[in-house]
Amino acid sequence: MSEVTIIPISGIPEISEGDNLASLTHDALKKSSREIMDRDIFVVTQKIVSKSEGMSRNLNEYNFKDLLNSQISRVVRKRGELIIAKTKHGFICANAGIDKSNVEKNTVLLLPEDPNKSAHSFRKKLENLTGKKIAVIISDTFGRAWRKGQVNFAIGSSGINPITSYIGKTDTFENELNATEIAVIDEIASAAELVMEKTLNVPIAIVRGVKYEDSKKNATELIREDEEDFFL
Repeated sequence: MSEVTIIPISGIPEISEGDNLASLTHDALKKSSREIMDRDIFVVTQKIVSKSEGMSRNLNEYNFKDLLNSQISRVVRKRGELIIAKTKHGFICANAGIDKSNVEKNTVLLLPEDPNKSAHSFRKKLENLTGKKIAVIISDTFGRAWRKGQVNFAIGSSGINPITSYIGKTDTFENELNATEIAVIDEIASAAELVMEKTLNVPIAIVRGVKYEDSKKNATELIREDEEDFFL
């Protein structure tokens, strides 16, 4: 078993539309004298990705319900003002992932148009800057239907196999495993949140020491098709 280290990256400035997140991350790491290592996994919060990609909307100019409808493919549940919806990306979350926290007043953030593309772009740019081989996960905070509290999930990824399958393998008692698949990128995203608390202004962390499989697959692999879902 390898040791896993989670490293917060501080010094990332407030992000504006058009900012190069990879370059800003590289600069912050150089100032902190931290070295990037091959096979580091960078977990990047959705919030700064959305800001850099111009997904901020001023509610003086946009109607919130119109924004909500633009992001929804299907309403799953509604209670009062709260809507649990399936987004056009395939995520099921509150208010279609539209975020009102840690943004200017009367402003909301929409999810990135394509979080996997965002992860891939960040990875390629940072690899070119550093010469290191890395993986990238874009994370966001979701609630869970049967448990209190929120956790960070992966909404985009690049360079890492999203799922580790144990199907067909045997456990320590030589029982064959028929259904065990571990959502590795969700576990990594959730672990990284421990150093990326909402009040700490740490939007990026490095997770080091995880043994992962290189892959061209991305976080879309985690989205369950409707016909596979027992609860919708």
